[in-house]
Amino acid sequence: MNKRLFFLPLFFFVCHILLANPSKIIHLDSSRFPEIEELKSTDILFKEFCFIVEDNYKLIAADKEPQLLFFKHVVKDDLTLLGLAARCNIPYETIATLNAIYSTTENLENKVVFLPTVPGIFIKKDGKSTFEIFLYQNIKENTLTNKNLCYNIDNVSLEFLQNQRLSSTERAYFLDSALGLPLAKGDFWVSSEFGKRKNPFSGEWKNHNGIDFAAKEGTPVYAVKDGKVALCKKNDNIFGNYIILEHDNGSMTSVYAHLSKMNVQQSKIVKKGEIIGFVGQTGMVTGAHLHFEIRKGGIPMDPQKKLKL
Repeated sequence: MNKRLFFLPLFFFVCHILLANPSKIIHLDSSRFPEIEELKSTDILFKEFCFIVEDNYKLIAADKEPQLLFFKHVVKDDLTLLGLAARCNIPYETIATLNAIYSTTENLENKVVFLPTVPGIFIKKDGKSTFEIFLYQNIKENTLTNKNLCYNIDNVSLEFLQNQRLSSTERAYFLDSALGLPLAKGDFWVSSEFGKRKNPFSGEWKNHNGIDFAAKEGTPVYAVKDGKVALCKKNDNIFGNYIILEHDNGSMTSVYAHLSKMNVQQSKIVKKGEIIGFVGQTGMVTGAHLHFEIRKGGIPMDPQKKLKL
């Protein structure tokens, strides 16, 4: 039996939806997407996926309508976004915008990814990540064309821009995954490192979940990465005035404490290198400094391993 016949009913079903509802939202349930076990030619579904993708590129080249279908796959190894895109012959921005992947270095192991069969960009109208908001603002003036489709996948609304690629500005924005410094070089020295240390007030040995940058009061403090202001807190007993930024849709946060002044408001979108506050000595301190933390999945990470000090 020809294995490709297995997908004919699905093709006709999708075509029926598009012809009957050209301007309506197409509602899809990802539990019904065919699941590819392995991204290898020995896997029948992956082989079928590759056939469909190849046919779609030919249709696009001939200025004909391709068939947009969705598969899914659980990433089981250390495959990166770029590696995943190369195996599937689909642009990385197509996979990234569909699956809310915000960095080429993001760990995808055990992540369920949806694999579309047509190149393009998926725009989330109510996106919450910095990149989603940035991308939507850049294209929101575009009007829908016959080649743009609206989907609702598991209650997430997406607009698909067929065969569109990220602009050079959008690509640079997306690929910039390196962290900047919270203080300018030459303006600080590391006065306390990450890990166990003796509390200067109680004398007890406790975990220090960040690093301290000693600097003059009033020294500008910068966002280390594009993000959203999750919290602006004043007069905390320990941290004084402090800011928490969310990055990569909340998978990473950065903390800036003991500020003399905060330069942002809660929920604001900030860009890497933007001044968000100024060094101070509010809260429980022995002198002017910035207490800085990085957390991934809520777990404190050593900032010195992430920053180029």
